[in-house]
Amino acid sequence: MVIMKRLILCLLLLASPALAGDPSVPHPNQGLLKPITGLPAALDLTSDERSKVDDGETVQRYVRSEEDGWGVAVNLVEAPATVVWDTILSYDRYPDWVNNVTDCTVYKRSGDDLYVDMQMSVMGIKKGLYTVNTVKRDEGWMAWTLDYSRKSDVQDMVGYWRVEQVSANPPLTRLDYSTQMKARGVPDWLVRLLTKKSLKDGTRWVKERSERAASRR
Repeated sequence: MVIMKRLILCLLLLASPALAGDPSVPHPNQGLLKPITGLPAALDLTSDERSKVDDGETVQRYVRSEEDGWGVAVNLVEAPATVVWDTILSYDRYPDWVNNVTDCTVYKRSGDDLYVDMQMSVMGIKKGLYTVNTVKRDEGWMAWTLDYSRKSDVQDMVGYWRVEQVSANPPLTRLDYSTQMKARGVPDWLVRLLTKKSLKDGTRWVKERSERAASRR
């Protein structure tokens, strides 16, 4: 069943129009999704969800399941917030840490904004994303949109990290991660499926790497 699902997904992606990120031309779609401009509220968890998070599991919830793929994932990380932030912002390590990322570099810095070039390969299909990441580390959050001066391989994308240390001894940090995406030539249900995988994988690698780094301190 898993192999069949992967085959279907691969066929659908291959059948979609050829996409190619291009830093030399502006993005054709701008502002389709509303950007995050302030500290996002922490997802209000049910008692069952809190128990799962306390047990080290990832809780996922879709905020608007009818509009493309938009969801939130929550994890509890056994590490200080400073370590979690260092992990998230280590873009140069993403090719080693994050599945499907082949290259990731910061190509511009401006105030709180980091401009990031992320190249990926999914089932042999290469994709490029150029994002503007507004980092409000002291306020416990960061958010991103596309860099519309460069052409990315999605119609539009926004998202955020919310980092809140909830305990000093032992150090525990609650991590909320949200992403919303529109993709050209890809059905909405498939966008939601890809978003679900992104949510699950997104918090998991940060949790694993942060806890590993914290244990060495």
